[in-house]
Amino acid sequence: MYGDGTIWYDKARKKYCYDYCDNDGKRHRKRFATEKEAKEFKKEIRAERDKGNLTSSSITIGEWVIEFLETYQKPHLRSNSFARQKQSANKLAPIAHIPIDQLSGKEIQKLYNSYDGVLSTSSISKIHKLLFAAYKKAVALRMVQYNPMQAVEPVKIKYKEMSVFSFSELLRIFRVLRTNKYYKKYYTLFYLLLVLGCRIGELLAIKWEDIDFDKREICIQRAKDSGTGQVFHDPKTKAGIRYIPIVYDACIERLKAMQTSGKITYINGFVFCTESGKALNYGNIRRAWVKICELAGVNKNIHTFRHTFATAALTKDIPILEVSRCLGHADANTTLKMYGHAMPGFNRHIIDLFQKKKTKSATKTATINQQS
Repeated sequence: MYGDGTIWYDKARKKYCYDYCDNDGKRHRKRFATEKEAKEFKKEIRAERDKGNLTSSSITIGEWVIEFLETYQKPHLRSNSFARQKQSANKLAPIAHIPIDQLSGKEIQKLYNSYDGVLSTSSISKIHKLLFAAYKKAVALRMVQYNPMQAVEPVKIKYKEMSVFSFSELLRIFRVLRTNKYYKKYYTLFYLLLVLGCRIGELLAIKWEDIDFDKREICIQRAKDSGTGQVFHDPKTKAGIRYIPIVYDACIERLKAMQTSGKITYINGFVFCTESGKALNYGNIRRAWVKICELAGVNKNIHTFRHTFATAALTKDIPILEVSRCLGHADANTTLKMYGHAMPGFNRHIIDLFQKKKTKSATKTATINQQS
């Protein structure tokens, strides 16, 4: 607290002045027509200052968001998640110069509007979540008195239809993997991405001890970081720790063939590894995938394997809750929003089920009437 301030009379202006300092030590002066008004304002200022609300921040939005990320987010975020949040922070450039206590909800809304059609709704939503969290912390630290995010509407994410591989594309991709001397070593890796539906980081982190050949299932309990080095973390969500069924016999056979090398049978260690036993790096896999796509005449990213698995599972009438569990989604609603288009005939399926029940019920009623 920087004293109680001083009320004095300015003869030149014929006004009563009140000089005071805020909680940051910055000097302020306010003029009044009467001494009574000055004293009443002095009481208000004292109350606000005692609450810790009377601050004047010179830190800008850009400076605070970076400090917020480094101090409060980085310690509990995975490196790739932290990198994505920094990417969102970069999108704040148009308002980065504004002091945090001077930014208005209107200016934030204008920023969002300027990105409409330029960024996806998902990207704009990430900017919103970052700003919301940064201002929430700023209010808790009494850096600002008013949170402008209260005046901003959350961004509604528009889920676009996920791209999947056509049968023809899969034939061309696996023809390259089967015949090309440089990329045939990746055949099983991409085959598993297709039939398991797991994320690439999860697949690269699978160890032999995670596979139960008797139960025909694989335990997903870790994921490899997308950067270089041997950095692992828990799956993306709590639901990410799961058991995935090995549906196809061919998958079992390929895994068993990989497990045995000469007279050696591996019972631990990474399934997909270098000669020194380290897990393969995603960067190397991605570069190989780009070349494979060029040779196969396909222009889709590596995550399309996961989308293809989910879409195929839903078209086979596998319950969406089970598909969601296999994918490791935290909420089945996420699966429905992303892949609901894969069930175009599901209404017909529901009608057929009810019609069957209706027919059985009518038959049962007719039988009872005949007996009576």
